[in-house]
Amino acid sequence: MATAPGSRTRRSSSTVITDPLVSNRSQTVSCSTFIRAPFLRAFAPECIIAESDIAESDIETGRRCPRAGHPTPSKYPLRTREGTKKMRLLRTPLLSLALVLAVLGAACGDDAATTTTAAPATTAAPTTTAAPTTTAAPEPEAPSVMRVAFIAPGPIDDPWYQSMLHSLERLAEKAPYGLEISTEWFENIEYGDSERIFRDLAASGNFEMILGSSTYSDAVSAVMGDHPDVLFIYAGSGNDPLGGNAFWIDTFIHEPAYLTGVAAGMMTETDKIGVVANFPFPNVNAPINGYLAGARSVNPDVDFEVTFIESWWDPATAKEAAAAQIAAGADVLYAIVFGVFEAAEEAGVYGVGDLVDVQFLAPDVVLTSTVAKWDQAIEVTIDAWWDQMANGVPMNAPMERIMFHMPQGGGDIAPLNEALVPADVRDKVHEARDQILSGDLVVDLNDAPPE
Repeated sequence: MATAPGSRTRRSSSTVITDPLVSNRSQTVSCSTFIRAPFLRAFAPECIIAESDIAESDIETGRRCPRAGHPTPSKYPLRTREGTKKMRLLRTPLLSLALVLAVLGAACGDDAATTTTAAPATTAAPTTTAAPTTTAAPEPEAPSVMRVAFIAPGPIDDPWYQSMLHSLERLAEKAPYGLEISTEWFENIEYGDSERIFRDLAASGNFEMILGSSTYSDAVSAVMGDHPDVLFIYAGSGNDPLGGNAFWIDTFIHEPAYLTGVAAGMMTETDKIGVVANFPFPNVNAPINGYLAGARSVNPDVDFEVTFIESWWDPATAKEAAAAQIAAGADVLYAIVFGVFEAAEEAGVYGVGDLVDVQFLAPDVVLTSTVAKWDQAIEVTIDAWWDQMANGVPMNAPMERIMFHMPQGGGDIAPLNEALVPADVRDKVHEARDQILSGDLVVDLNDAPPE
């Protein structure tokens, strides 16, 4: 396992996180490799001389074998001078006849002795060598596991990171394509060191997915080309699209925040509500504006105060900001950062959680929470990775962020705390929720700083 110096990591066993918000089961992991079919060797048949080793579909025909020469023609028989002399000494009356017969006999004898030369046998054409059969490339082996490295720039207890870990946990239960999904997380990764961390994790071969939960597009851009089979994901505003095997995902929970605002606007007794947040960042501004719009939809007289503590994680400062708002009259506080509920408990006012259901943390205070669901966005990236690994289709991330809103399953409101929230308030919230899901109520996405 690649471990970032200065960071804390935990591997899935029975659980990966001691915080009660997240748990992950352990899965085993294996990798798949692919082997190219070996080259073929062709052999020439009889009368074909193989010239060399050859590759697929590259055949050398060679040379003909040598053949035997033509048969040597028979020689004419030679007559001797002695035989000729004997014929001249014949003085009998039959000489003329004998001479004629002798000449005729010699001629016939010569013809009989002459051997006719047969035409040379025709050499059969060499047998043509059949082209070697091409061996089909092996089918890619479908993967069975997905090991996820989750990288966070801050403490893993932050609700933003918790919401992603919850989504990964739900995906592990769903097991798309039968994959066993396990998660190992790395917290407090500084941006200046993020490229090295991404590179080391990718080069380790221990992870099929590396998910950076922040503005890590620069780090991913520097690493992704060296590891084309690794699925890279980065999340949130402030990033750039990269395409290929790098996917930009995002979520805006302005619609669930609108519903929590409906509850807050009906529950406040002072007509003043508050928000304690980290930075005026688009992913933070949008739910704040949604929350205020929901409260005003049921209570036009409501006033509000927003405090940015200028830190992603500082519970002590958050508690101080919440106490100041309470002192100014706010009696329902939207807690985008941790530390707010402690002040609310001490003062006896209400609170609303963000991104994950936190009612269990302060059941005497928390009315409800927004819930961010990254499941669908992450599953889109898994689909692309699977298609590459199982079917050979290269990943091709869109040149825009992948994002699902509440009507598409990208978020929701947590169950209302029935011990605190009256029935009429619950009914109003449920009515507005149904309208959002049906499309009858459209909540504007406003990521500008709240005013």
